[in-house]
Amino acid sequence: MTDLASTPTALPLFPLNSVLFPDMLLPLHVFEPRYRLLVQRCLDAGTPFGIVLIQEGEEVGPAAIPHRIGTLAEIVAHAPLADGRSLITVRGSRRFEIDSVVTDVEPYLVGHVRYLDDAPEETARRLADTVAEAYADYVVGVVAATAGVRREVPVVDEIQGGSPCDVSYRVAAGLAVEDDERQMLLETATTRERLVREREILSRECALLTEMLVRMRARGEGPTLH
Repeated sequence: MTDLASTPTALPLFPLNSVLFPDMLLPLHVFEPRYRLLVQRCLDAGTPFGIVLIQEGEEVGPAAIPHRIGTLAEIVAHAPLADGRSLITVRGSRRFEIDSVVTDVEPYLVGHVRYLDDAPEETARRLADTVAEAYADYVVGVVAATAGVRREVPVVDEIQGGSPCDVSYRVAAGLAVEDDERQMLLETATTRERLVREREILSRECALLTEMLVRMRARGEGPTLH
């Protein structure tokens, strides 16, 4: 029997300076003719396309070189504009790895891809809960450093629902870190490994936020935590 997951599939690609994670939403402003065509074809056929982080090049202009790991994007909302541009919202689905890229068939890139599915890891539940709680502390620190303290931050409940894999992607999507680090999390092979890396990132970021708040208060700035 053929393993469909290992059979390369042709997929239109949309390189961006953003990382899309599975089950997360991403709004897009589609204005280049090649991507208008891509989106219209996907809408007409009811098919997804792939979002990949740009490794070299720019979003506008000559075809960029994408990272090899990306995320399938399903269009969940579409608002056409009068001049042919459109606003769409996509939801991330499965991860994929690009085997090869075709540049001369369509005005946009087409990748031959293999899909990557995370194996169930329910034994990582305790680790996922620990990471979700650390993420809640991180959000409180971000809010305190940027916009004052909110007494109600319903982050833990929102993050903890679902499988450890769900938790890992929700935390990854919410981290305010550089795109190369977000891409590293997307490329991480297993849920457990991703959660371990997120725990390390959260420890680092919370320490930086604490240091920032201490300095702000020394200058008489920022909120007072109760």
